[in-house]
Amino acid sequence: MSPVAPLHGVLFGHGRMGRIHAQKLRERSDVQLSIVDPAHNMNDPVPDAPDFAIIATPTDGHARLALPLLERGVPCLVEKPLAANARLARSMASFPHLSVGHVERFNPVFAPLKTCVPRFIQAERIAPFSSRSDDIDVIHDLMIHDIDLVLGFMPGTVTDVRAIGIGVVSGKADIVNARVEIALTDGTLGVAQLTASRVSRRRSRLWRVVEAGMYWTLDLDKAQIQRIPWGEQRLDAEPIEVVKTDAITAEHDAFLAAVRGARPYPCTGPEALAALELADRIRAALC
Repeated sequence: MSPVAPLHGVLFGHGRMGRIHAQKLRERSDVQLSIVDPAHNMNDPVPDAPDFAIIATPTDGHARLALPLLERGVPCLVEKPLAANARLARSMASFPHLSVGHVERFNPVFAPLKTCVPRFIQAERIAPFSSRSDDIDVIHDLMIHDIDLVLGFMPGTVTDVRAIGIGVVSGKADIVNARVEIALTDGTLGVAQLTASRVSRRRSRLWRVVEAGMYWTLDLDKAQIQRIPWGEQRLDAEPIEVVKTDAITAEHDAFLAAVRGARPYPCTGPEALAALELADRIRAALC
């Protein structure tokens, strides 16, 4: 079997996420990478017709950089959130060769929940303050991960959104708590309680999930799961084994497979747009 010809790609951005993408892609034998980021003195020669592009710049530059490439037919992986607002995201979402970097979809902790049908989800995503994303609020910075995941686990129509937010250091909402009601496609009601903070003294990524007969607790950082099968009249917690994998590497594997036409990428433009639209509704509901 002949080796796979390397793909020639360009990475826009060499901040925190850009450096992570660059490090992992340059470890691969199936990729040749150029980096463009004047802010960090990275301006490698760029191929005239790259096989793919990754956009890892600040959010307000996503649409400006990605749209010309998408219009030329270049497959693009755009970091989350897809754009600075839903209006800009709509201009990008219809391109079939757009992939969006909602990396938590590749977190191995969610693999045991593939058949889970939640009625209630509680998500806590908190971290100490970092100025790397002070161009956006905590909804776009952190909560957007859980918004995207909730919409995947709870397909249906959002019927009610309530939220409270506080600005602490950035001039934008740095702590937000949101309650989202969803009329699920099976005719039942789903509720998601989301908390995001980027001014906490510690880092935490926790999920609690309730479905018929089962209660799950997930530590997203440690890739640990416990479940309580209360439907079997048992209240003891059972640890569930998780096969630990690197989420960014899995994301790259999926994107490059899509570039080669092997299989579709699991987070499309319309799905990322739906997450942004709900993020905008949460922001509008802030009190």
